[in-house]
Amino acid sequence: MGASVDVRSLSSRQDPYFFLSYAHTLRATERPHTDHDRLVRRFFRDLVIAVRRHASREPGRIHGFMDQQVPPGADKEALSQALGSAQAFVPLCSVGYLDRSLPGREWACFHRRAELAGLAEPQRRIVPVLWAPMAETEEVPGLYEALALDADKPAYLENGLWGLLKIPSYRPVYRAMVNQLAQRVVVLAEDSPIERSEVPDIDKIPSAFRPGPPLAVFAIEVAAPISGSPAASHNPGVYGASATEWRPFGAQRQPVLDDASRVIEQFDFKPEASEIRTTQDPLSRRPGVILIDPWFVDDENGEARLASAVENLPPWVLPLLILDNSDQGRARELAGRVRDILDAARALRTESAHQGARGVSSPDDFLTRMRTLVAEAETQYIRYRSGRIALPSSGERPSLRRRPTEGHD
Repeated sequence: MGASVDVRSLSSRQDPYFFLSYAHTLRATERPHTDHDRLVRRFFRDLVIAVRRHASREPGRIHGFMDQQVPPGADKEALSQALGSAQAFVPLCSVGYLDRSLPGREWACFHRRAELAGLAEPQRRIVPVLWAPMAETEEVPGLYEALALDADKPAYLENGLWGLLKIPSYRPVYRAMVNQLAQRVVVLAEDSPIERSEVPDIDKIPSAFRPGPPLAVFAIEVAAPISGSPAASHNPGVYGASATEWRPFGAQRQPVLDDASRVIEQFDFKPEASEIRTTQDPLSRRPGVILIDPWFVDDENGEARLASAVENLPPWVLPLLILDNSDQGRARELAGRVRDILDAARALRTESAHQGARGVSSPDDFLTRMRTLVAEAETQYIRYRSGRIALPSSGERPSLRRRPTEGHD
């Protein structure tokens, strides 16, 4: 798909022709790098090529933006800059797209920017694509008509571009639709450009789509030292005044909590962050992930706090160790101590919990493992809280070889 975008190097000459918005939410039954993800990347690449073919020659110009280009840790900054500089907004519309919070907030940010630019018809800067078949909708007035605009290809309206990409006999229709879309994007970008400007905070702006019920909460707890503590002395630059300010992948990066929150939002949950805590009734916990720095147990107080917090942890709350990249024997020893605490507390009931306890040591591995754990936590919460599967009793030692008694799943 090409090199990633260096967010700091963007200039006015490099404003993207278009911002691609899509439903990259994965539910519990899906996993990253699915066929859907592959087809979205394929469409983005094809649209960039078509835009370049129609665009004027402008050295250094970025012809499209997709969030998969962004290096881990720069997600929110890159999204805000691209939404504030792209000339057109290209949403891949489907039932799932309109059902998600993050795409609706991207739409709202871009539309608000177009309004503030004084455009008489700000919606004209939004060029929607029918990605998958859907009925007429009331979420966004006039959306279905816009999707069908200039679409004289019945195969497109019946299958969407996703279907055209999957069916080889429809490839000529697909290429014609991509070419038509590229022409519209280039006309907007070059005939009536709008100045770049700041957009509203994407975490706070309401979705452009019909408001639904509040998002379900997904908990993130952080077990990490704070700056100034003896446990933080091995690398003081990565710690802050609270555990939630921990930056395990470098002092210059955003807190790991921000990376985790972005993944959780892609699953259409509302992240709720806190330091590690002990809950009187473990079954009252929301689905969640506990991010653990092994250096947290470098003293007796941290060790006791972790043991108390993970005692009888329900299977929908999963641990994730973030390991020190150094080859310090002390770091390896502490990671082993954390695993012993989790094992003694019966917190490793599932293979996903075991994977989380093995740990990650890079931003890319962290994001990949987070996606797996969020999906697994949702799955476990639905299964156990439905009442169809009983939790092991406190005296029973859970085993990956022996599944809890369950009904038909």
